[in-house]
Amino acid sequence: MYIEKRKLTPYDAKDSGGGTVKWYRVRKTWADSKSQKGTYKVLANAKKCADQNPGYKVFDADGKVVYEPKTAEPAAKVPFLVQVKISDLNIKKGPGTNYDRVQFCPPGIYTIVTTSSGAWASLWGKLKSGIGWLSLDFCQRV
Repeated sequence: MYIEKRKLTPYDAKDSGGGTVKWYRVRKTWADSKSQKGTYKVLANAKKCADQNPGYKVFDADGKVVYEPKTAEPAAKVPFLVQVKISDLNIKKGPGTNYDRVQFCPPGIYTIVTTSSGAWASLWGKLKSGIGWLSLDFCQRV
């Protein structure tokens, strides 16, 4: 907002290769500059911010959407069963990759007692055992 208002874009910093540094903005819409959560040089950091703020997208300097998080599925009726087929699925302390890993989840069938949105997955499910949360993107509902 400040950069655009003051028409400072031509003075953007140059990267070490001589090109202009690309800035990514996290907002609800390009026109809604007051909703901006941040401005990032690194796209991965902008994506992480958008993932943690439902309804937000990542825009390039021209106002084009370069990343839009997957929308979470409507709240699932719980409890329900899921099947884990991979051996390296992390069980997290909370619903998101920003939480520490508890352990790997062995392949099998598990009961999910609640769901939540969170970083880097369209939906997270809390295990009935209480040990932690699974990314439901890597599970198959039974």
